[in-house]
Amino acid sequence: MGIDVGTTGCKVALFNQEGSLIYLAYREYPLYHPKPSWSEEDPKEVWSSITSSIREVLENVKVDPRDIVAISVSAQGEAFTPFDKDLNPLYRCITTWDDRATKEHEEFLKSINRFDLFKITGHPSSPVYTLFKLIWMKKHYQNIYERTWKFLLWEDYVNYKLCGNPAIDYSLASRTMMFDITKNTWSEEIISQAGIDIDKLPIPYPSGTVVGEVSSEASKEVGLAKGTLVVTGGHDQACGALGVGAITKGPIYVATGTVESMVATVQTPILKKEVLVMGYANYCHVVPNKFLILGANPAAGVILRWFRDNFSQEEVERAKRERRSPYDIMIEEASKVPIGSLGLLVAPYFMGAGTPNWDTKARGIILGLTLAHGRAELVRAILEGITYELRLNLEMFENLGIQVSEIRAVGGGARSKFWLQLKADITGKCVIVPEITEASSLGAAILAGIGAKVFKSIEDALFIYFKPRNRYMPNEDVKKLYDKLYSIYKRLYPTLKEIYVELFNIFSELK
Repeated sequence: MGIDVGTTGCKVALFNQEGSLIYLAYREYPLYHPKPSWSEEDPKEVWSSITSSIREVLENVKVDPRDIVAISVSAQGEAFTPFDKDLNPLYRCITTWDDRATKEHEEFLKSINRFDLFKITGHPSSPVYTLFKLIWMKKHYQNIYERTWKFLLWEDYVNYKLCGNPAIDYSLASRTMMFDITKNTWSEEIISQAGIDIDKLPIPYPSGTVVGEVSSEASKEVGLAKGTLVVTGGHDQACGALGVGAITKGPIYVATGTVESMVATVQTPILKKEVLVMGYANYCHVVPNKFLILGANPAAGVILRWFRDNFSQEEVERAKRERRSPYDIMIEEASKVPIGSLGLLVAPYFMGAGTPNWDTKARGIILGLTLAHGRAELVRAILEGITYELRLNLEMFENLGIQVSEIRAVGGGARSKFWLQLKADITGKCVIVPEITEASSLGAAILAGIGAKVFKSIEDALFIYFKPRNRYMPNEDVKKLYDKLYSIYKRLYPTLKEIYVELFNIFSELK
C-alpha cells in the first residue's frame, strides 16, 4: 500500500505483486490562508482523510488486511506541524508555498554564505523551506516552540501514528534545508546557526527501511492489521521518479499538474554556482546511493485553470451539458489551431519564473496578439509556452552533463494526447506514458515491498510494475517549425528581465 499526502488531497493506492493497481482512494482537504501568502492545513483533517481513504480501500477490495504486507508514504515537501508529546498539534501545518518567513530567510543569509548553504543542502535557499519557518515560529511563537516535542513532516507523522516511530527518510529530510545530503544526517552547522533544537526533529532513515509495525491502536483506527510493516517512503517527486522507472541515465520524470516538475536521476549531486543561480535543487533519492536534480515551472496547469475561470465560461457550460472536463474541450479546440498559434507566444511566468531563470519578479507574457486571435489560439499558445519551458529545462540538464533520452510523463497533462504529442514535437524527445500513472503512490508501494523483502531489488520491482502504455515520437517537420519559434521564445526573458525589476519596484512602492 502506498499513501501519497499532497498539498490539497491524499491518495491511498493498493497494488498486487503481479504489477496491477487494485484500488485507489482519494480525499481532498482544505487549505487555509489566514493572511496573504500564508498557506496552512489542519493536521486532524489530513489524518482523517488518510484514515477514511485506507478504510475505503479495505472495504471496496474486501481484502483481508493481513494480506497487506507493508505500507509506505510519499509526501509533499517542506510542510511541517509542531506536536506535543501526546501528538496534539500545537499549530496548523505550514505548507510549502507559504512564504511568511521572508525576513527570517534574509536575516539568516547574513550569517552564512548562500553557496556554502547550497553545498550542504543541495537547495537554493528560499523562504519556503522548513528551516526558515522554524526560525519564524521560534521568533513569533516562543511558547509553541518550547512546548513542541517534535516538528514533523507528513511522512514522519503518518509513520508515528501507525507504528510509534517518527521516522523520516533522507529525501524528505533533504527538503527541510537542514539536512546534509552528502553525510545523510541533520546538519549541526545549519541547525545550531538557526538556534533550533536538533532533538525536536525526527529520525532520518534510508528509504525502504522497516521502521516499525502497525500498532494495536492504529489497527483499530485505520483498519490495517496489527503487525503490518511500516516502511520509510520519500518525497513525492522522488517517489514519482521511482514509480515510472526514471532512476537511471536517460529517462526524465515529468509531472504536469498545477506545477510542472522535471526530475533527473544522477550519481552525484551537481553543486555548482550556476546550478544555484538557476534554482535547481539536488537532494537524496529514494534509490540507494543516488541523487536527483529537480526543476520546476510553478505555473503550468494553474494557467489553464486561470484561463478557464476567466475566459472559458462557454466551454464550462458545454462541459456540464456533455458531462466532460472543460479542459478537454479547451484543448480539443486548441488542437485545431495551426502550429505556432497564428504567431502568438506565451511565457508562463504567471507566478514568477521557475528553473532555469529563477526570478520571482518575472511576469507572464502574451506576445503577438491581434484581432485574429480567439480563445482557442490563446489556449494553444499557453500549452506551447509551458512546453517551451520544459524544453528549456531539458536543455539545461544536458548542458550540465545529464543525459536526456526520453520523457516519462504523468499528471493531468498526461491525459491529453494532443499535449503529449506537443511535448514530443517541441522537445524532440520520445514521450512515454506508463500503464500506472499514479507514480508517487506506486513509488511508495515499491519501497514498502523492498522493506518487506517482497522484491529482491528495485530493478526487480520495476520489471513488474513499469510498463509503457503509449509512446509519442516527435514529428521532425513539426519540430523544425517549433525550433524557429523556440529560438525567439528563449530571448523573451533576457530581453524583459530589467523591465520586470522596474515594474516590481513601482508596484512595491504603491503598496
